[in-house]
Amino acid sequence: MDDIRIGEVARRVGVSPSTLRAWERKGLVRPVRAGGHHRRYTSEDIARLRDVRALLTRGFAPPAVHSLIAGEAVPEDPVVGKRLRAARTKRSLSLRSAAGRAGISASYLSLVERGLAEPSVSLLQRVASAYGGTLLEFFGAGSGGTAGSKLVRSGERRRLRGFYRVEIENLVTFPNAVLEIDIFSVAPGGGSGGAYAHDGEEAIYVLTGELDVWLDEAERYHIEAGDTLYFHSAQQHRWMNQSGITTRLFWVNTPPTF
Repeated sequence: MDDIRIGEVARRVGVSPSTLRAWERKGLVRPVRAGGHHRRYTSEDIARLRDVRALLTRGFAPPAVHSLIAGEAVPEDPVVGKRLRAARTKRSLSLRSAAGRAGISASYLSLVERGLAEPSVSLLQRVASAYGGTLLEFFGAGSGGTAGSKLVRSGERRRLRGFYRVEIENLVTFPNAVLEIDIFSVAPGGGSGGAYAHDGEEAIYVLTGELDVWLDEAERYHIEAGDTLYFHSAQQHRWMNQSGITTRLFWVNTPPTF
């Protein structure tokens, strides 16, 4: 068994020892404690930590990193992977070319398509944009009603769920609409899983709970029930619910490029 101390591990992974300790507190690595005190790492630990660093650098949240590394991340709505594959093959794109357009690895896109990895909202948006479409292509059908109807009953909404503790309900099915209107439900610790940008403008109204939003990593807004945040969608934006309760948001994009 390897017996590598924390300073050497930090050097090999390219982070500080304090960062390794923080990752340990989050359950991302579990080194052996020699004599109950000193941390001892193995070569397998180092390989895992390099994967952790790569995923965190790409904007994935620690809970999602833990699931991906452990191979436990299976979407609550596995048919989304099938829809992603259908959207790609419809455009005659190979895994490699599609992944290149979206800025992700072909191996990771393959895992998502097979329902073996959990895509974030930001990843789905980047893929949709790379394919020349929107997230609406990946939504499931509603429970009733007519596609393109002016009226959408509460039980007829199309839903996209299970992505980094986020559920999205689409409220508009009218063809060629200039507004995309959704309700987001973001569980504690849930969020976009990274930053993304697209054409248009958007507004977020907080129905219940609270949300933190970052714009271009230069602006941060903490919004609570009753607050409205407006911004240009070309700004890189990411968001996360850092509270202990589920947040519900009324979210409008125009045009529907999200």
